[in-house]
Amino acid sequence: MVVVGAGHAGIEAALASARMGVKTACVTLDASRIGHLPCNCSIGGPAKGHLAREVDALGGQMAVTTDRALTHIRRVGTAKGPSIQTLRAHVCKKLYPELMQETLRNEPNLTLIEGSVEWIEGRGSKVEALRVVPRGETEPLRIETRAAVLTTGTFLNGLCHEGSKKSAGARHGDRAVGGLSEFLSEIGVTLKRFKTGTTPRVRLSSLKLDGLECLEPEPDAGALSFLHGRVMPARPMLGCWQTRTNAETHAILRENLHQSAMYSGEIEGVGPRYCPSVEDKVVRFSGKDSHPIFLEIEEWGGESVYVQGFSTSMPAEVQIAALKSIPGLESVEVLRPGYAVEYDMADPLQLFPTLMSKQMEGLFLAGQLNGTSGYEEAAGQGIVAGINAARYARDEEPVLFSRSESFLGVMVDDLVTKGVDDPYRMLTARAEHRLHLRHDNADQRLTPLARRLGLCGEDRWERFSRKRELIERGLRALEHGTITPANNGLLESSGHAPVTNKASLFELMRRPEFGLADAESLALRLGLSLPEPLRAADACESETETDGCEIRHQAREQIELAAKYDGYLRLQQRVVDQARRLEDLRIPASFEYESLRGLSFETIEKLSRVRPATVGQASRVPGVRPTDIALLIGHLRGVVRRRPARQAESAPEPLVEIVPGKA
Repeated sequence: MVVVGAGHAGIEAALASARMGVKTACVTLDASRIGHLPCNCSIGGPAKGHLAREVDALGGQMAVTTDRALTHIRRVGTAKGPSIQTLRAHVCKKLYPELMQETLRNEPNLTLIEGSVEWIEGRGSKVEALRVVPRGETEPLRIETRAAVLTTGTFLNGLCHEGSKKSAGARHGDRAVGGLSEFLSEIGVTLKRFKTGTTPRVRLSSLKLDGLECLEPEPDAGALSFLHGRVMPARPMLGCWQTRTNAETHAILRENLHQSAMYSGEIEGVGPRYCPSVEDKVVRFSGKDSHPIFLEIEEWGGESVYVQGFSTSMPAEVQIAALKSIPGLESVEVLRPGYAVEYDMADPLQLFPTLMSKQMEGLFLAGQLNGTSGYEEAAGQGIVAGINAARYARDEEPVLFSRSESFLGVMVDDLVTKGVDDPYRMLTARAEHRLHLRHDNADQRLTPLARRLGLCGEDRWERFSRKRELIERGLRALEHGTITPANNGLLESSGHAPVTNKASLFELMRRPEFGLADAESLALRLGLSLPEPLRAADACESETETDGCEIRHQAREQIELAAKYDGYLRLQQRVVDQARRLEDLRIPASFEYESLRGLSFETIEKLSRVRPATVGQASRVPGVRPTDIALLIGHLRGVVRRRPARQAESAPEPLVEIVPGKA
């Protein structure tokens, strides 16, 4: 298998394939840019932290490297429920890529090749070989392969904008490529132009930070990777400062809108809806007096500061004037102006849920090429594509991620079912079952799958098994420990309401004010024996083994959440089970929707374009009516009922077999 590109998507795709035992090559223009962070220095944040945790649970590298290069970490979403809460980390932009490069070079099944992929050859409609021009040479090298994953980011016909200045390039310091856009167009892939941007970098010593709010790191927030206990950064963590734009800033930007590459018409590509440029904020949110700005130090001992919240394609002189109007930046020195990048992206509606192209078998696409934005979205697609490309190369069944089991499944389903009109960003609101898809239980949801795929090593599995055992023993103890009205005196003496019937400690924990510590205290007073996770909470503090303490802390957290949200989780599980029945009803790839009488013309057109794999996916295609789905369900179930019993018992996947054109 060959991966093209070594950004966040390419890294995860290449490592997943190699660790699954498939001989893998990764082609990159410049090996020194592997793992480069072209935009901000952060990993995680709302919804993105969930994705990073899921990639980690599948044996990915992003969270592991983040913990090793950590400069700052905080909890986010703490004012909301557990389904929203996650971590946001800053990393050293010098150390992070160095660690990623070391990891790829040391992977036994992985070969790094510096060069550019000019073309992909096919035998019929299947991938057969890649034509690669090695770095410093002119003659192409032909690499035969069974599968290829394109993770080209913003490199396809990339064009950088700074005011009226244009330059061909994928990002600062990297040249664009054009051959693969031509190849994709030739095989029938629909290409669009998207736009992204970055902020100016400013000199740390030129800032006046004393009067600004400092957001201190939270070392006790926990590590991003499940493999690690508490965070232990290589060097002391760094602060992050908050300031705000003001009326003067907005006036400068408005007066110079005609010089913005976006507003002057220089940029044709569609920009991100949820991460707009600062000049776009001023126009779209004209009623706001100010917008938050965060100053993030990019490296240990470095002078470069990332001005989070100030993405722009204005000319450099306008950027400087606007920055100097912001408190703390009055004497700012700009190390590098912000700029925008336009690039080619491929319509994800032409992908299967495995991220394999419908235009060429064995060709997988992942990352920004599919119209997403963000490091974490790219890494998530990379590991999904890498897993499925490796399994395709070995003639094994694909791995599909459902919306009910992961944010990865939500993202992939959104892309291949609904498509994108602007750069896609993961949001917790996109997940209808997000109480099940929490940041804190990603390991419980996905590590068993990683183990089956060969992506979970012994260390991870031992930690996971230990945590799972603690949770199971703790929950059993809570469910078996019961109290009756005869024990109401103990409850009332502790400040809790009495019970009218027999109740378990687990049921008592559904009360808002009754936590795990209360259950422990009550159990001790009743003389109930307690398993390890339910012994006194402060015992963990005296343990010399920090790692074991952290596992126990995580287990206790899961026990408390399971009890506290039991009713909501049960309700959501019923919804999940209903949705799963539609996902289990498969639609053959060759099914002719025109043959099903009663479908609307719009539904026929949309379903024929998307080619959904299941009825569940078909129901999520925009514009498809519920009545059309009912017709489809009735038809598919009718075919199953009419099939001979022997055939029904022995039929392989797909679960439903339909002969187009027959009743």
